[in-house]
Amino acid sequence: MRRVIGLELGTVASALIVVAGCRGANIVRHQIVSAPHAVGCAPGSCGDPRDVVSVTYLGISGILVEHGDHALLTAPFFTNPRFAGRGPYGFQWLRSGPRIAPDSGIIERLLPRSADRASVILVGHGHYDHLLDVPYVATHRTKSAVIFGGPSVRHMLMGDPDLRSAPNRVVSIPVDRAGDQARDGDWFYSSDSAFRFVALIAGHAPTYKIGGLGFTFAAAKVRTDRDSLPHTAAQWKLGEPYAFLIDVLSDPPRRAIFRIYFQDAPSEPPLGFPSATLLAARRVDLAILCAATSSNVTGAPDSLVRVLRPAAVMVTHWESFFRSPLLAPSISRATDLREFARSLRRSLPPGAGWVMPLPRQTIRFTATERL
Repeated sequence: MRRVIGLELGTVASALIVVAGCRGANIVRHQIVSAPHAVGCAPGSCGDPRDVVSVTYLGISGILVEHGDHALLTAPFFTNPRFAGRGPYGFQWLRSGPRIAPDSGIIERLLPRSADRASVILVGHGHYDHLLDVPYVATHRTKSAVIFGGPSVRHMLMGDPDLRSAPNRVVSIPVDRAGDQARDGDWFYSSDSAFRFVALIAGHAPTYKIGGLGFTFAAAKVRTDRDSLPHTAAQWKLGEPYAFLIDVLSDPPRRAIFRIYFQDAPSEPPLGFPSATLLAARRVDLAILCAATSSNVTGAPDSLVRVLRPAAVMVTHWESFFRSPLLAPSISRATDLREFARSLRRSLPPGAGWVMPLPRQTIRFTATERL
């Protein structure tokens, strides 16, 4: 995989420290990349278009992966309810809060049309900033996509009448079919055979931590199908959190040509770690790591990065989701980007680089069958 960066990728890592370290300068206007290394291939230099894998950051933990005419999504989220007057840690809305619903206008404006051909939507956990927009996206845009997540994710999505009438569109991955550091887990395949993926038993960092005590928002599981979709933020439960190892597959004969590790919440190590067998089969080309609340768990992300040894890292879920996605993004109060960057510098293997993209920016990679 070539690691040459186009001019549109912006600035250098020193800007991250300036932005993260100044309370008055919390707006991010440029994609930030590590220096001197870069991530991806420059436009026009990726070689045969059939070998190109495009990865678009949609915001929060939404990712669009494209290879040829095939696409895979991780749970996109654009609605960003503001909870005016309560703030991100207001106990009033944590307990009950106002009714929230997908903003169809924002979704239609910001979800790329190429996402409509997605065959898969992967959901790492059930919090509203990951799952709220999925029913609308699945029933209005990605009408052929199958949604994969934990049992709680499926139970909540059955509250949507359209998905309930087509139950095969939502697949529950039970914990005993997921992998961890000691076992591989089961591979699942997209309907078009363009992708395969394995769920990895993960965790979720505390939403906030005071001293040694942490609080995780809406941490419960959902045990039965809902009659309707959740109406408040607190009703969208965490459920069973998963990370995913995703392989982009070549045309027949199907072989892995690009491997992505995807995480939508930091986990206490070794939760979220793949087995040594999976990692020995093929190197991770791109690790997509969540920055929000990473300082609330031990050794994040450096312990995970040392295990994955990825060729490149994409930093996501760094921006506030209490702000309209039509505005320039601001850094989340739950994100310590200064410490996150230090941790990445400690743990990245030689020659690897990292990027913190702005929402809706695309990075392209040249895929290969090599290990």
